Amino acid sequence: MLKIHQGRLGLAIAGAATLSLITTSAATAAVAPSEDPVALGNAMSAVGVTGAALTIDYDCTAGPCPTGIGDSALAGFPTAGGTFGIITSGDANLADDANTEGGSGESWSQTGTPIAGDVWDQQVLRVDLPAATGNCLAFDFRFLSEEYPEFVESGYNDAFVAQLDTWNVSVDPAAQKVNAPGDFAAGAGDTISVDAAGPSSMSAAEAAGTTYDGATLRLVARTPVAPGSAHALYLTMFDQGDSILDSAVFVDNIRFENQAAGQCKSLALDPFEATTGASVAGVPTLSGTTLNIPVTCNLPQGPIGCPLTASVSFVNWGDTLPARKATTPFASGSATIPAATTGTIAAATTPEGIKALTAAKLLPKKLKKKAKKLLKKAKKLKAKAATLSPAKAAPLLKKAAKLIKKAKKLKKRARKLLKQPLGTFSVRLTNSSNGATAVTNVTLPR
Repeated sequence: MLKIHQGRLGLAIAGAATLSLITTSAATAAVAPSEDPVALGNAMSAVGVTGAALTIDYDCTAGPCPTGIGDSALAGFPTAGGTFGIITSGDANLADDANTEGGSGESWSQTGTPIAGDVWDQQVLRVDLPAATGNCLAFDFRFLSEEYPEFVESGYNDAFVAQLDTWNVSVDPAAQKVNAPGDFAAGAGDTISVDAAGPSSMSAAEAAGTTYDGATLRLVARTPVAPGSAHALYLTMFDQGDSILDSAVFVDNIRFENQAAGQCKSLALDPFEATTGASVAGVPTLSGTTLNIPVTCNLPQGPIGCPLTASVSFVNWGDTLPARKATTPFASGSATIPAATTGTIAAATTPEGIKALTAAKLLPKKLKKKAKKLLKKAKKLKAKAATLSPAKAAPLLKKAAKLIKKAKKLKKRARKLLKQPLGTFSVRLTNSSNGATAVTNVTLPR
């Protein structure tokens, strides 16, 4: 439903003719409106705040308020503690209303902001944080909007931006482009907005339980900081194109983490940065006709995992001579490995792959068995030669000597094989989200 508010910040502009102007009842206790920036900061911070400020002092005395504090479960929040913060371009009270109307929102008609002339109802919360206790600042968030899906790519690209220490946001309305240097809510190349694609795209399912028609996954924003340093976090929410329908962001668990190099990062259009984002974590193991491949997803902890397909070949070393090496398709399978986790891709084997592996395992035994037969045959020849004249025995003894020599070579080859690895599993991983591939060769012990 659409609510139009007329307050000290200006008159509301007319909405689309297809939307009716309906006044809603007060929100439930799950959301408490608040224009106290310190209270908002503390509701969403696991490390506390040293100060906070709101850029625009909207008139919240009449009931509607663009900011609020959630104190019970809503769309996967809170993620830590008992509260979380809500920043909207309209009325935070609406967040937990049932999604029974075609559109809901509060129009404050606040325009002419520093962002752009076509940006409305901007709100910026500055959260002053204590000295960092880790090398990575992180927080959990979800972006939600009533503009989805009707107004995607149609000029109403509401957005959320997170910046550290310096606020700088502008919009090019003609190109529907949000310019926010240092925005780490989604990472380079992907702004959190109604029009966003990739990992930060929206869906109706993610907004379940709220008044909004669409939402992103519950995401994690990260940016590097120096341990011991104090910072100001700027969280920006705004309408673009008009002030009618609300968009919102839920924020919680602002925290400091200690992350390995390269892991303190947020999502982007390609969070894997043109790589598979994964690595083979050990020697694959065979269980019946299934090859279990241990794989680690190297993304930092969060909702985006590694969607992988594995293709495995068996490289039979034989005597380790290049001419004797043979490659056989062995197994294939797929799985999504959760971020920062080692999981298993269960790959179905091929009959020819199993046959090649079995043959490689049995080769030393086969060589020894063949050598034994040759020696047995040589022994019979020597026994027969003992009953013959020297002239007639000579050819048999010569043949027996050749057999013995061949048997010795076979035994030597068998001993050599037993001291060497069985061969190699050549594992090709492909990330289905960006098509990146990588090959890892894993030596197989005999």
